[in-house]
Amino acid sequence: MRVEWQPALVLHKRAYRETSLQLELLTRDHGIVGLVAKGVTGAKNHVLRAQLQPLQHIKVSFLLKSELGTLTGSEPLPPVLAIAGDRLMAGLYLNELVLKLCPRQDADNELYQRLLAARSELAGSMPLAWLVRRFERDLIQHLGYMTPWSATANGTDIEPERHYRAYPELGLIPAKAEEPGVLSGIDLLDFNADRMPSLPALGALRQLLHGVIAMHLGKSLPRSWQMIGELSRPMKP
Repeated sequence: MRVEWQPALVLHKRAYRETSLQLELLTRDHGIVGLVAKGVTGAKNHVLRAQLQPLQHIKVSFLLKSELGTLTGSEPLPPVLAIAGDRLMAGLYLNELVLKLCPRQDADNELYQRLLAARSELAGSMPLAWLVRRFERDLIQHLGYMTPWSATANGTDIEPERHYRAYPELGLIPAKAEEPGVLSGIDLLDFNADRMPSLPALGALRQLLHGVIAMHLGKSLPRSWQMIGELSRPMKP
């Protein structure tokens, strides 16, 4: 299959043989594809290599015959965003989640648009912990996994004045407000309505969301969890 000038986000790259790169891209119309970019590691190809860095938004042409295709053309798509520090690490984590949780070569424009939006948010001023929790939540829901923060374990509605302990396997169980790691009903309702909850709630939600992700990944946990540490602490813009 030959594809011409397909919009794509670079998820991952690694060295391949002596002068090439192996890329993982999330394309708009063909899902996740693996491509070899041949002969790009020479001194004269620094501009091309810059285009193929993770988090870059590009358009590509490629030939796909099997699981691993060949890149035949690449051009950057504006705007070119500057993402560094903690925000870069968070972006690499979002890419890793997509690679580990999502099927390959399965067209998913909604996923592509959500990751593209997250890339823009990483270059903006949205609090980083909230940005990451939103993406984790949206990806879990998009893939059809259980969402144990949206209702109590017995199926009743969340009450704003109550407090709950969240279990990835069960859902929400009523708890006392003074217990560590519990979530208030108002924080849960804010989270479900896409409003940023309190900072303590973001820490508890991190544990819950990571528990759900771990249930579906088994032993193949994201390496980024060890690298970025606790993203629920306050972050500078």
